[in-house]
Amino acid sequence: MTRTKTSDRFAPGARIGDYVVEREVSYEASAIVYFATHVVLPRQAHLKVTHPGSREAAVQLLREACILEALSHPGVPRVHECGVLSDRRPWSSVEVMPGISLERFTGDGPLALPELVVALRDIADILRHAHERGIVHRRLTAGAIMHTQRRRAIYAIEDWGDARTIDAESAEVIDPRNDIHALGAIAFRALTARPPQPGVSAATHCSSAPNELLAVIDQMLAEPVARPAAGEVYDRALWLCETLGAPLFERPRWTPPQGFVKEGVSGDDTGGFAVRISRTRSS
Repeated sequence: MTRTKTSDRFAPGARIGDYVVEREVSYEASAIVYFATHVVLPRQAHLKVTHPGSREAAVQLLREACILEALSHPGVPRVHECGVLSDRRPWSSVEVMPGISLERFTGDGPLALPELVVALRDIADILRHAHERGIVHRRLTAGAIMHTQRRRAIYAIEDWGDARTIDAESAEVIDPRNDIHALGAIAFRALTARPPQPGVSAATHCSSAPNELLAVIDQMLAEPVARPAAGEVYDRALWLCETLGAPLFERPRWTPPQGFVKEGVSGDDTGGFAVRISRTRSS
């Protein structure tokens, strides 16, 4: 295993598991992300390797891998595998989703209506899939959403590093309605090129938009009790897509099992980690 001499970063050509590093993609607070190629399979992946000595980063990486493993949706990257380096730093291999972030795609202007309702449909469908499996994204932004060239999900959510599972025993409140509010804020900005303001309807800035679109955006930004579920947002966005002639995607041919109830990551004093996932059967 080859490393650079001046740091814990891996140089191009270094081996991590069955992958060869091609280049460094980003240096994050908790980990370094590399673009790598599998030595046997025709697969390229993003490898995330935690910084040395950070137990919190190791727990976060393993938690994210567990969450990605529990999700099976064309708009969510697949986790291929996880491993542990000789210095006990965990790493994960995650599917590459080529594309451009919604934040860069929109720039400073609004999205065209057909494009906006496609984005709303795709992201609502991903959130529906996650929420049904007890998973809340928690940090949904335009920067975390990717505009891809896929047929089954034109828009995808790439970053799940802050996602958590809904656990009634946890002191932390994990509420899927916060994801809905975040999606409403993204849709408001994409429609009007302005950030949402409390009590201000999207119609104030774009009265010519379809009433159904204005209504669903306003409802997503309403008080938590009045916000629609992700499945309802998806149904209404799908209707808007059909009405506006936006491109439709091909639905998956199978429905994955309902996801897990809770996940846990535990560690010991030697730096070892264990990950536990419990799933529920579909009724």
